[in-house]
Amino acid sequence: MPQIIALELDNKLNSDTFRILLEHLPVEKQAKINRFRQYEDALRTLFGELLVRVSIMDMHGLTNDNIQFHTNRYGKPFLVHPDTFHFNISHSGHWIVLAIDSSPVGIDIEKIQPIDLSIAERFFSKNEHADLIKKPPNAQLSYFYDLWSLKESYIKYIGKGLSQDLKSFSIRCDNGIFKLTSQEEMPRCFFTQYDIDPDYKLSLCTLYKNSPSTILIKSCDELIKEFLAKK
Repeated sequence: MPQIIALELDNKLNSDTFRILLEHLPVEKQAKINRFRQYEDALRTLFGELLVRVSIMDMHGLTNDNIQFHTNRYGKPFLVHPDTFHFNISHSGHWIVLAIDSSPVGIDIEKIQPIDLSIAERFFSKNEHADLIKKPPNAQLSYFYDLWSLKESYIKYIGKGLSQDLKSFSIRCDNGIFKLTSQEEMPRCFFTQYDIDPDYKLSLCTLYKNSPSTILIKSCDELIKEFLAKK
């Protein structure tokens, strides 16, 4: 069964601790984090990396130095060994979420904020856009982010990123259940949503209909202690 681990960020990390944690990551990851202009972006990427590494060390007994990642042709990272460990990360605002499964998995979290809903015509299929505008005006923003997070979770699940045309498939709600439809042959999947925070939408896409009912939430301090104790 998949697992979902969520981390609520704070900005209290001092520069010494940031440096110590960064030094335990591969040099290419250090360089990527140091290139961020916004401190919050660097922090999200750092803690996302720590979250994955602690989970791998917990589940497979590897040391930090023995963890190796590669990426597929579209840039989705995967663990070299064991190859049964599939994961996906997303972050938005003050949340970082990690999904783990023994088969491909995609997860996406989006902070709900005001947006020009006409953008839906550019990125949503005709059916999705029609479903959106049928909603009462006060429900359209919430449904927009439902669709956005669900579509993102799907393209991350199939591992193709933005090379997959967002209009090439539709996600529609049928009696409270979101389902994928397309004129093309698409991989089967199941969607689950979670109420982690009233200001966010969180969607999970999995191969099997066995999504977790709960989310494990960790604090930054807890994750740092775990990582430094296991490294």
